[in-house]
Amino acid sequence: MTCVTTVPTFRLLDDLVGWDEDVVADLVGFTGAAGVRLAHTGTTPDGPTRAELLPWFPDPRLAPGCRPCAWYLISGDRLLRRDTSSGGRPLPRDASAGGWQPVWPEHCDPRVLRAPAAVAARGHRLAVADSGRVLVWRNEGDRLIAVIPDPGVAIALAADDQVLVADGDVLRRYGPDGCLQETISPGVEGTIIGIRTGPGALIWLLTEDQGRCRIYRGRRRFRPADLAELAAALPPSSLVSADDTGFCLLEPGPDGDMTTCWTWAGEPRPEPPPATGRYAAEGTFTTTLIDSGISRCRWHRVRIDVTLPADTAVSVSIVVSEDGRFADTDWQTAPPGVTDFLVDQPPGRYLTVRVRLSGDTSATPVLHRIRLDFPRATSADLLPAAFRQDPAADDFTERFLSLFDASLGEIDRVIERYTALLDPAGVPDQALPWLAGLLGLSFEAGWDSDLRRALIAAAPELYRRRGTPWALAEAIRLVFGVTPVIDELADDRHWAQVGAGARGLGAVRLFSRSSSRFRLDGSALGAAPLRSFGDPETDPLTEHAHRFRVLLPNGTAELGAVRRLVDQQAPAHTRGSVRLGETGFVVGSRSTVGVDTAFVPLPPPVLGGAHPLRLNHDGVLRPGPRGARHGLRIGEVSAVGIHTQVS
Repeated sequence: MTCVTTVPTFRLLDDLVGWDEDVVADLVGFTGAAGVRLAHTGTTPDGPTRAELLPWFPDPRLAPGCRPCAWYLISGDRLLRRDTSSGGRPLPRDASAGGWQPVWPEHCDPRVLRAPAAVAARGHRLAVADSGRVLVWRNEGDRLIAVIPDPGVAIALAADDQVLVADGDVLRRYGPDGCLQETISPGVEGTIIGIRTGPGALIWLLTEDQGRCRIYRGRRRFRPADLAELAAALPPSSLVSADDTGFCLLEPGPDGDMTTCWTWAGEPRPEPPPATGRYAAEGTFTTTLIDSGISRCRWHRVRIDVTLPADTAVSVSIVVSEDGRFADTDWQTAPPGVTDFLVDQPPGRYLTVRVRLSGDTSATPVLHRIRLDFPRATSADLLPAAFRQDPAADDFTERFLSLFDASLGEIDRVIERYTALLDPAGVPDQALPWLAGLLGLSFEAGWDSDLRRALIAAAPELYRRRGTPWALAEAIRLVFGVTPVIDELADDRHWAQVGAGARGLGAVRLFSRSSSRFRLDGSALGAAPLRSFGDPETDPLTEHAHRFRVLLPNGTAELGAVRRLVDQQAPAHTRGSVRLGETGFVVGSRSTVGVDTAFVPLPPPVLGGAHPLRLNHDGVLRPGPRGARHGLRIGEVSAVGIHTQVS
């Protein structure tokens, strides 16, 4: 553990405490949790940019096909198709070979397209928005199946053969035959410019409102979503970029994936240079005087929490002063790439921070937090005074020991946060099996993260009361959502009877010992079990000892899964069995209401058929329309012996 004589004080610079910014140039984000970052060269977008959304919402003139490397392109009044996965062969080295081909050859072109504006594809279906109507084909354009009179330009094909068309902020759903099934008002801001459908009949909408893009998800009621949710739900396409001159696709090549670029006419073109100018190349801010409240304060350490994408950098400079005045040559600048350094400044009450963010304009560093530690407190404070008589040596000793204090401080923080690693509600899903392993738990493959967290949270109480019926019932309730009935079979010993062979009605005769265990000179062959263990005299007590039965209603769980859970939770000296309820009960056998017993009307008696009834065994004749005790009549329903009698 780190040993210091005093508790160090620190000051944070972040969005919660405040950045104390004084002079700012080309930086934004001082009031948001996202962090300080370079400003956009144009209007700062609120939400994802159109370029970021291209893999999921391509230009309306482009649509991915049913195969991973198939694409459709609207070029003028023609519909083109490109498929680079035919036969599993990669794209040849000449990227222009095998380019875009017409969907309909010249000799069989139906000439139905007038001014197509958008295309969509799913499976082997194809749809095109063209001049106030939507045309739908099957077999990738071989058979026209519907013409929908709808002026919408954003279209999509759903998995259930339905067609989605957006016009402004209204969404319409059409059936496979082109008939309108539903009009949806999603309540989104802006104009719908893109539609995607995902698993579970979920619909994703892209809207644009004064240059700002927004994502929504839902079925009939839509809520805002972010790019992370979209990426987790839908795989991106191979579209890399698109602009007014053309677009680029990532396609398989002989030496790996390669980028191929095309004009909107389907002609090959060179790959454009990387996009620039999205962010400012450099931004700076300088804080006000940060007051330590200590005269001649010896500032100790500066720690920076920053995210640095490729080709970006951050530089931090500090200066300490006693009265707030300093010269330009007094600044101390951290070495490049260093985010944790000691303050090498004379003592002073005030400290000023200057931060410089830079990048190649395609990405921006993000500054999350700056921590300033003061006053200086190191392990050198524990040394005898003889080691601190020389000021130069004392300064070196403090800096040298600060290296070890920093490492020990990190270990201290890990130890302080260790309890959070054992919190099932706070750890990520990937850490749940590791946390369960510490507790001796094992998970089934089909259990979701919520169930796993509930089991880990309940593990202390389950272990405390393990071996009791409550603990077993609670484990089953947590996993399967139903409370079982647990029967201990020791209560069901059938070792006595009243009646035959007894001296009176109230007398009880034990079953013959020769029937419970095979005995020489006493048991008939095959009439009693042969056992080589235990005391025969204690058979009435041990026959069902340490045995129990778990009863569950029918259809609540899978039998094998319940048995595995019971084997894990049952005490080692017991043996349990699992019984799932059926649809009825048998007279003379033990039944449990709600588990294997249901009070339902009798089925109508039907003679013949695949499962014919046996009279006096399987059915009861019902009473006729004239009521009970009026005899049995052909063609009328009666219950023999209950309401009617045969005469």
